[in-house]
Formats: sequence, structure tokens, C-alpha cells
Amino acid sequence: METVLITGANRGIGFGFVKAYLERGYQVIACCRLPDRAVELQSLSAEYGDLLLIEQLDVASSIDFDRLHAKYKHFKIDILINNAGVIAQYFDKLTLAQTNADDVLKALEINAIGAMRSVQCFEHSLSFSSNPRIINMASLAGSISSANGFGYAYRMSKCALNMLTACYAKENTEVISIALRPGWVKTAMGGVGANLEVSESVAKMVTIINKLQASDSGRFIDLELQDSRW
Repeated sequence: METVLITGANRGIGFGFVKAYLERGYQVIACCRLPDRAVELQSLSAEYGDLLLIEQLDVASSIDFDRLHAKYKHFKIDILINNAGVIAQYFDKLTLAQTNADDVLKALEINAIGAMRSVQCFEHSLSFSSNPRIINMASLAGSISSANGFGYAYRMSKCALNMLTACYAKENTEVISIALRPGWVKTAMGGVGANLEVSESVAKMVTIINKLQASDSGRFIDLELQDSRW
């Protein structure tokens, strides 16, 4: 049985991953900042029992990561999905003059450094897997080729996440590491105008993750397995 660890697992795409993998018989470690308030996540415990492990994790907290590292350092993890993220309101409308440095720091802390800490924390657990994979939830907003002059905080953080993916793929060739774009999904971040349901996006991503080969490591891809421009 394979084990999947998901950050930002209490809602949206993260929660979609939790449900999808539980339905497929995987063990899931679902991490979120406030588990006691994650009503939907908690409701799955009665149905799936020991297949679902719920952990408190704020990806901006080194203390949380240290605690989970101590708990899971001898535990096999096959798939690490770095999904936790933040986006500023009206992010795509803000010019440089309107951009607050604190918002940039927060975006970097959660979207990029949080993923870095996650990889550092669970790298040893991934080493026990015969097919370890790291999936970083990416965005076209992180593509330098797609820069449009707005949304500095979010775009800078997602660009940094892409670099993390590319660098780690070069450093550790034993792990398949990719940046995966989920598409424009109807979540709190994506908004109601998005064209994909969570279940639709997640189903496609699960299929992609299952098909990954060593040659895919370091890629920045979309739901059709096509390469996105860096």
C-alpha cells in the first residue's frame, strides 16, 4: 500500500486529493493548519479509519515540521504533494507601486519556502519508497514567459517554487520531482469563474502522478502532460 502526504488538505484541491486517494485505497496523511476546524476532513475519519491520518501543520512553522519529522522519519511516504498555498486578493490587479513587501514575504513563506521545508522534512521518509514522487502545485503565474506586469507577490512565489522543483530534480535523481499545474479550478483561490471542478482536476492529476517516469523529473507540466514555459 502506498502512502500520500498532502499539505493544505482541508479544502479545495488538497481535500480533493485526500478523497481521491482514499477512494483508491491509499493511506493518506492529511496536513492542515487547523485540523479541529476541518469538518469535512474529520468526517472522513469514521469512513476510512487508519487509512486517514490527520496532522496539524502550518507550513510557515519550523516547529511543526520538526515535530512531524520526528514522528514520520522512519515512516515510508511514496508521494508528497505540496499543495498548501496563499494568494492575495486582487493579486492580478496590483502594480509594483501597489505591492506590499509583507504580502510578498508571506507568499514566499507559504508558497515556496513552505514547500522547501516540506521536502526537507519528509525527504528521509521518501527514501523508503521504491517510487518516490514530489508534486509541487504550480501555476502559470510562476512562468517568467507569462509575466504581465501585475500580481508580483503570487507570481514571484510561484516562480521560486518552480526553481525549487528544477533544482531538487537535479540534486536528487532518486526522487521524481515535478511542478504540476492543476488548471483553473473552482476553489477559494480559483474563484467561481474557473472552468474546472476540483474532482475533474484532481482525477487528471492522480492519473498523471501514477504515470510519472524518472525522465519526467524536473518538468513543469499541465493536465495534458504538456510542458509549460518556464
